[in-house]
Amino acid sequence: MPTQISRHAARDFARYLPIDDALFASPVFLTSAGRTTIPPGAAYPAPGHPDLYQFKWQDGRVLPEFSLLWVEAGTGIWETHHGSFPIRAGQVGQVLAGQWHRYRPAPATGWTECWVQFNGRLVHELEAGGLFSSAHPVTTPRHPRLFLRQLLAFLRDIAAPDFNNSTAQGLRLLGLLGMLQDPGQTSAAPPLGLIEKARHHIWSHSHRQLNVTGVADHLGVSRRTLERAFTAAGLPGVLDEITRCRLNRAERLLRETRLPVQHIVSLAGFGTAEQMRLQFHAHHRRSPSQFRDSTRVGRSAESPSP
Repeated sequence: MPTQISRHAARDFARYLPIDDALFASPVFLTSAGRTTIPPGAAYPAPGHPDLYQFKWQDGRVLPEFSLLWVEAGTGIWETHHGSFPIRAGQVGQVLAGQWHRYRPAPATGWTECWVQFNGRLVHELEAGGLFSSAHPVTTPRHPRLFLRQLLAFLRDIAAPDFNNSTAQGLRLLGLLGMLQDPGQTSAAPPLGLIEKARHHIWSHSHRQLNVTGVADHLGVSRRTLERAFTAAGLPGVLDEITRCRLNRAERLLRETRLPVQHIVSLAGFGTAEQMRLQFHAHHRRSPSQFRDSTRVGRSAESPSP
């Protein structure tokens, strides 16, 4: 990495943070952070860390939490059960909770590492959604200078004696994760195909009165051409896509809000309550109200009777 950024880094430190019951129950929380310079040829990991975090190269390690490790300078190797991956200055290695891994700097170069470790139910949900992968553990941020600047500012705060671990600090970490997961376009995006354009229009306007002919007219093609495009791609019809969008919106509103069912009919784009009821019976074998009662989030979101 450019040395002018490195000079503004936090000093070398390692901090393992207390986690109380309230923080443990929060969506995301920090567990440790630090910055360490490993000289060429030095033993790795450096001594002084809690036993949980120490490991021998031949054994590797499994942690109960997630980690990001930025290589600020130097090179090394990163391994998971998917294979071995080179890592160099400007790249980030990711560790998944419960996944075997090991990494170390190259003896000839050593490295300077910055790390943040974290956990929480939201992080596990992001993992289940594919945000992390042990098959691709090394990432290059689209804007490494911006990423490093924010990471080092975060580390300086954590190293401060008055640092207070909190859910807000965990949420701050999510900004760094977002920078890793949104690398941006390296070239001009290809033009949207007819199906993608139709879906974009449907999902952006499902709250209005939509039909297949109206979607086709908006795209400047015949209804037959649009239907053929969906059929050729092996997809359900355009009307099915409209219904799927409205049903998805209604399901989310029933689970996540206290809104009356009649209000949800309008917000989801169904013309009448009967139309929505028929779709719920067709897909879930129950009415919208029964669907809400059967979902845990829906039950907790219901307003108490006056």
